[in-house]
Amino acid sequence: MKKTNRRILSMLLLVCMLVTLVPFTASAAANNVSVTSAAYYGNGDVKSLNINFGWDTASASSRLTVMTKRLRSEGESGTDKYYGDFTDLGYYGSAFKSWNEVLGNAGSFGMLYYTDEQKMEYGKTNSIELYFDQGDIPLNTNQTYYFYLWTYYGGHYYPDNLFMVLEVKNGTIRFASATGRNDYGKFSTLKSNVPATPEFKDVKKADYFFTPVNWAVSKGITNGTSATTFAPNSTCTRAQILTFLWRAAGSPMPSIANPYKDVKASDYYYNVALWAKEKGIYAPSGNTFGPNTPATRGATVEYFWRYAGSPSATRVPFSDVAENSTLDKAVSWALRKGITNGTGGTTFSPNATCTRAQIVTFLHRYFVTPLDNSSLITSLTKAATQTVTSMKLDPNPPEDYRKHPEWYGSLTPAYKMSDERLLAEYENIQKVIEDFRNRGIYMSDGPYSRELDLWAEVSKRGLDD
Repeated sequence: MKKTNRRILSMLLLVCMLVTLVPFTASAAANNVSVTSAAYYGNGDVKSLNINFGWDTASASSRLTVMTKRLRSEGESGTDKYYGDFTDLGYYGSAFKSWNEVLGNAGSFGMLYYTDEQKMEYGKTNSIELYFDQGDIPLNTNQTYYFYLWTYYGGHYYPDNLFMVLEVKNGTIRFASATGRNDYGKFSTLKSNVPATPEFKDVKKADYFFTPVNWAVSKGITNGTSATTFAPNSTCTRAQILTFLWRAAGSPMPSIANPYKDVKASDYYYNVALWAKEKGIYAPSGNTFGPNTPATRGATVEYFWRYAGSPSATRVPFSDVAENSTLDKAVSWALRKGITNGTGGTTFSPNATCTRAQIVTFLHRYFVTPLDNSSLITSLTKAATQTVTSMKLDPNPPEDYRKHPEWYGSLTPAYKMSDERLLAEYENIQKVIEDFRNRGIYMSDGPYSRELDLWAEVSKRGLDD
């Protein structure tokens, strides 16, 4: 045999030996990934996903993880070799001896979910069903979630291939399957929470709260009380209004221990109560939260004001809001922010309770479209400079007003009246107030407070349709 041929043969034998000695570690990968079904919690958060996929290499045992951070493969900028520098060409980067070791570094990966070991079979359609806790993948928080396979090979766990990407943005959930290595393809819509107008029989297009209700439901801030009702006139509780605000803020998770004796981990408002305490939005000195306490107009604007960071604002005077009080600062800010306005005349009615319709309207004005209160602010500021003696006193009050002072006072509680009398008194007090306004006559807060009480009861009974 010629010398040249011997040299070639020797080189071939050496290559064969090296191939035999070096373990083949090319990574496995899924293909044709598709979400075949999905389920959601009442507020739109992802509850479960059923995923089908193929498998392009030999059967293997892997875990699927869901992470908020994207791993970097070799050659990409920002590579961190300790935390999973990998490609699909046989280089895996860091090896973890046990799954507990992986979990010890879970925070570095942004890992929020992982499955048990799954048997991925070559040549078959594989299926994985994932179940999430409410708040794991919220609908109203923009975030991208990276689904990675971690393969068990040679006694170690390795971050293997990107499996799928889930994107939540502006109330829409989309998914894209991985196309090889650490890349992924085009997105397909999985769920869009920008639906057609909800068919609530108690929400009409002419209602002031029509757009806010539609917006709040589409954003997962609240739902209807049934498939066909929203109950706009139902009173909101402290737990409910703070939950609405929490969801509108992106459902942030608190980091404090539970300080309340009347709040359990199983309560829907558990994270809400702790978040409000931690952020100083509602932070009582005691150990009770009072979730079922009716939310008042005064408390509502204070919640919004504290959520915004307790900003300063030039005072807007109301006759029933004490100057320089915390409420005064919050109300002045809320009025200038365009979140709310008064209840008539120079009153704000801070102790009047808020309804579901009013709360979602406040939220919509804060986050989307504020009121233009410039004219109201000017008139209130001007009215505050006038004294009672500079205004006309009533020389000849309307006949009904003189005969029936209890209609504007507080002698007969509105809830004790029959529907007929309630409507009559409500109509009358509106005429009284309009008459006084037209004649430029000063009125005390009594008639305005009475009008508000009557209106609240009329609305509660559904008599204002």
